[in-house]
Amino acid sequence: LKYFLKWPEYDFWSGFVKLRNGEEHLDRFFYTTGFHGEKLSDWNERGRMLRSWRKVVDNYTEFKPSVFHEDGVYLDLIDNMSTDTWQSVLGTLVCMAFVCFIFLNNLFTVAIASISVLSICAGILGILSWLGVDLDPITMAATIISIGFSVDIPAHVSYHYYQASLQEGPTSRPADRLANCLSSVAFPAVQAALSTILCVCSLMFVNLYMAGVFVKTMIICVVLCNLHGLLFLPAILIMIDSIRWAMRPKGAAAQAKIAQQQKAASRTKQKHNCRIAPEKSFVTDRPEV
Repeated sequence: LKYFLKWPEYDFWSGFVKLRNGEEHLDRFFYTTGFHGEKLSDWNERGRMLRSWRKVVDNYTEFKPSVFHEDGVYLDLIDNMSTDTWQSVLGTLVCMAFVCFIFLNNLFTVAIASISVLSICAGILGILSWLGVDLDPITMAATIISIGFSVDIPAHVSYHYYQASLQEGPTSRPADRLANCLSSVAFPAVQAALSTILCVCSLMFVNLYMAGVFVKTMIICVVLCNLHGLLFLPAILIMIDSIRWAMRPKGAAAQAKIAQQQKAASRTKQKHNCRIAPEKSFVTDRPEV
């Protein structure tokens, strides 16, 4: 064997073997195998292929063999991918809720926004599965990234609704608060959604699995984010406030009515005071001498 490896035509094989005892006995060797197939573009198929190779190698323990794959680190994560995904999503959600609480400083508003984000994440994973996208490291990374986008609009809607309740006062109607909130958030949210979708769609021209998963994830995230922020979340907020309004004491309704009447009267008085007085006329019935 050592003379075979010294030949110029075959010396490249020396990189695949290791000799011992004066270059007479074979100590170690390795060889490379090729694989092909359209299904191997799927990470789950690659993981199954790697596990099948390991089962074959386990039958020859006397050689102490091992299997090396360039993507082995990622393929080993697939079996534990579901656990890693929900733990990562939960950790990111808790961090987002903490940041929202710092700026909003209202527990009820933060809870509503966090529930909306959790619902959006569940919807993203469900729709991706329905579209045939498997749970792999790329999908997990795209899902975690989408949490940062999904928290934006629900947090803005919750914050503006909370601010509207402070501006309008405790006696304001829920419909007035919602109108104040959506007048500030709705149109910018739609603009942001359209611009994000247009920017992400440019990746569709790249024939990559990673790009396709990212485009699908972001489009689903933006659509669900707008549905939750502009439809579901306002409906929940106004429903809860309407229940609170209906359960108020009897005197509170009368006070609210009186407050509205006083507010209307003050507006009328301001309009009356702001009327421009007519200019004094210098025309008289008598002609000037």
